[in-house]
Amino acid sequence: MSVVLEARNVSKDFDGNRLFENISFTCKKKSVLFVQGSNGSGKSTLLKVLAGIYEPTDGKVIRNTNKIGYVPEHFPEGIRFKVKEYLSLTASFHAAEEGKEQLIANYVDLFDLSPFLSMPLEACSKGTKQKVGIIQALLMRPEILLLDEPLTGLDLKSQQTLISVLQEIRGQMPILFTAHDEGLVSQMATDILHISSGKMTSYQPHFKKEKWIRVQFIDEKDLGFIPPNRIQFDGNTALITVDQEKSDELLLKLLQTNCSILEVKEKA
Repeated sequence: MSVVLEARNVSKDFDGNRLFENISFTCKKKSVLFVQGSNGSGKSTLLKVLAGIYEPTDGKVIRNTNKIGYVPEHFPEGIRFKVKEYLSLTASFHAAEEGKEQLIANYVDLFDLSPFLSMPLEACSKGTKQKVGIIQALLMRPEILLLDEPLTGLDLKSQQTLISVLQEIRGQMPILFTAHDEGLVSQMATDILHISSGKMTSYQPHFKKEKWIRVQFIDEKDLGFIPPNRIQFDGNTALITVDQEKSDELLLKLLQTNCSILEVKEKA
């Protein structure tokens, strides 16, 4: 699978100060990259460099498409359109005319924006602006999607809606997002990039989250289908390590072998 986005030793300076340096990674179509770091680590600026809003001071960003959807953490100030006007204008640049209104209506319904369509953006809450920002990026039908702190300002229902949307479109384009810590959206990550004090302290491509499942069994032979390196026995209990995406399937199989599930938790 070909690379859609690549950063090669990317660094960025502002006013003579280096925000970050030597950031390198690749994203393919199915990549979901979680850019992790504390406030001031340079995450937001990195996304702006990747989006082409800023140029890198050193290094190179290679984009194999120009269709980039970008959602900033803070919606731009000074936009005087009403919500519906802004979304219609955005869609007119990217969506086919005959399907434009239906596409907008679908997203408006999904994110419960109907009561705010006639409201000026300047008068909207942060959460409403965040929804508008997300929808405008999706209306582009992007081939790269960049999300800066996408859950900020959203209530729990809207957070879950966004995650459902991202789950639906993942695999169609690389998705990159920033977050202060691991939350709901981080569970989708295939790759993790951690930035601290302007340095790339770790990069884990093809990252897979794992779970621990502790079970009580009757006969050790019943667990013979589990690879030895994924299970630890302690008397008549066992601790099993499993990829998160396969955990539901394994739980069902364990129940079918008359095991009692004692504990399920994310591996630390």
